Amino acid sequence: MKNHLDQLVYIANLYYEQRLSQSEIAQVVGISRPTVSRMLEEARQTGIVEIIVHDPIRKNMNLSTIIRERYQFREAIVVAGNSKYDIAVERCGRVAAQLISNILDNNMSLGFSWGRAVRAVCNAISPKEYYNVTVAQMAGCLSVKSSQFDGLELAIDVARKLNATYSNIVSPVYVELETLQKSLFESKQIKQAIEIASNLDIVFSGIGTVNDKNGSLMLSDCSTPEERAEVLERGAVAHILARLIDKNGKEILFPNHYPVSAPLDAMKNAKWSIGVSVTKEKAEATLAVIKGGYINCLICDEPLAFELLKLSNFE
Repeated sequence: MKNHLDQLVYIANLYYEQRLSQSEIAQVVGISRPTVSRMLEEARQTGIVEIIVHDPIRKNMNLSTIIRERYQFREAIVVAGNSKYDIAVERCGRVAAQLISNILDNNMSLGFSWGRAVRAVCNAISPKEYYNVTVAQMAGCLSVKSSQFDGLELAIDVARKLNATYSNIVSPVYVELETLQKSLFESKQIKQAIEIASNLDIVFSGIGTVNDKNGSLMLSDCSTPEERAEVLERGAVAHILARLIDKNGKEILFPNHYPVSAPLDAMKNAKWSIGVSVTKEKAEATLAVIKGGYINCLICDEPLAFELLKLSNFE
């Protein structure tokens, strides 16, 4: 080598252009692997190597920081732009999947309920081999009409992608009698599934509203207009894990709808609790979930982020 600079260029070419590992480069050049690592870092710092990330989904980094600091989140990512719901939820789902890929590791567990936002995240998760990973369904099944959004099917799909085992709650998401709910919770299979779903490393969820005509609860026909009107009068503004909450995040009983799902504390127990929500119409519901302490990470679009800040400024 003529000089140290030439050696940096040579090693950078071997690593980035020829795709040799650092150990292989060490053997070729006749230096130690730690030395290769230090020289690659030096090549970046001196400008010999420039790494450009071409992210197809733009983020509003300034707004993300504001949301993260305002609500003391572990992480917040605001996707730039003002898109229609389907496009916005698909883009946020991809961002959530990227985050999960970065934080999920061997010997960890991952759980979710159901819905359009959850389906978007699950669709975007890329296949990857893990060791001893568990995927958990956190709430019972909606209905055959909404099977594409159901947690049972989603848990199986994601488990296949990640080479993971899975846990299912094989039950309707709601039952009409409290005694039936208690019996199901005491059954061996569901008791075990609820226990797994209540102690996860990573959970993610969409945030539903009671009066969303395109929401999973509406599409599943599991409640009547009269029942939804009643819970609205009681102050329900959102649902998460099939459980209704008021504007302060307090759970509200859904008449004749006893949920077969993990308790809301399951969201709080997770190391990462990720909420995925889009459009300003979901702001009140999202704020209720935040106040309840059910998420420590939010992935949303710009209209929702701006509306959240507007609502919090009036409180």
